[in-house]
Amino acid sequence: MKRARRFPKLGSALIAEMRQLEAEKKFDAVPPLFREYHDDATAAFDALMASEHDAERHPKGFRELEIHLRDSVRQLNDLLFGVPLEDRESLRKAEHDIETMDDKLVQALFPRNPGQHKTPPSGPAAHPLS
Repeated sequence: MKRARRFPKLGSALIAEMRQLEAEKKFDAVPPLFREYHDDATAAFDALMASEHDAERHPKGFRELEIHLRDSVRQLNDLLFGVPLEDRESLRKAEHDIETMDDKLVQALFPRNPGQHKTPPSGPAAHPLS
């Protein structure tokens, strides 16, 4: 839980550092940081999911990590265009993993579909247009 709540600060720092390296045209230094970001995000996600907390009832940690990952996906995608071609494919897989983690966090936070568990009408005259 603590790792997931601390990760957004670490993740933001790693993204800022990758953007700085890209601005300085040090493109070869970006892939190791990208992988570090992916590994740290995965560790935070795995620890959170292993905690077996109910994200719908107790969203702390889940919510912070989901918001950060959602915001970071676009930034990571932008960074990929400056990465050398030979590293791009493996980093795309890492980016896809991050998107998948974000999707799973959204599902954990909002497990029910909007139409699910609605109370059925109580009788034939329940609907005014019937």
